[in-house]
Amino acid sequence: MGVILLETAVGGALVLWASGVWGQVRRGFFLLTGISLALCALGAWALVAGDARDAAPALAAAADRAATGLAVFAGLLILWQVLLLVAPPVVARVAGLVAAVAGVAALVLLGLVRTDGAAAAIAGLLLGSVFLGSTLFGLLLGHWYLVERRLSNVYMVRSAWWYIAGVAAAVAALALSTLSPGDLPTLELNPLLAIPGFSVLLAGGLVFICALIAGFVWKLAREGGRSIQAATGYYYLAVIMAFPAELAAKLRFF
Repeated sequence: MGVILLETAVGGALVLWASGVWGQVRRGFFLLTGISLALCALGAWALVAGDARDAAPALAAAADRAATGLAVFAGLLILWQVLLLVAPPVVARVAGLVAAVAGVAALVLLGLVRTDGAAAAIAGLLLGSVFLGSTLFGLLLGHWYLVERRLSNVYMVRSAWWYIAGVAAAVAALALSTLSPGDLPTLELNPLLAIPGFSVLLAGGLVFICALIAGFVWKLAREGGRSIQAATGYYYLAVIMAFPAELAAKLRFF
């Protein structure tokens, strides 16, 4: 779960800055998104730090570095929110960008905990971040249109494209997960996971549904107007499907 929360925080930060909404929406949207991401990052740090204390001696150093990286990332996200309230916009923007870079570094450190195939682990984390981050961003942005009703639908269309890219990234991440021989904690979670390949099939089915949702979101976002609300409704379904899909994929990979 720490992996999922970290991917959400990092991906959300990256998509936020890549979407071009800075200077186009009110500061409140960055507070809404930033606080959501900070809470995800704090949860990820708490879970990873707890696992680091119980890590095997061979992994202890790498796990400690990962926990430290998560702590720095979470701290920078919180600092960014404070600066949004008290500092000039340019300072807040720089702080937000630095936090996003720190999030990528935290992902890399977490991927390095896996001694066999660290490069594949890092790639899987980055791909999952685009998937979950684009999903969360789209949901929050869609709700923000209720606050700024005159906001151009251009940004919702961009969000739809990011979500499409996220679904493509999820397919690639799922392909990477099939290469992992890792044991699944079947008894602790669900006996169905004892079925060979079940987690991969589950993730694949959920990602397929996300692909269908992406098509509807893109079409509705282009229509604008009241259709933005309908697109936001589809993002609810996307969240419901995306997070279990990524969890199923990462159960096998990590």
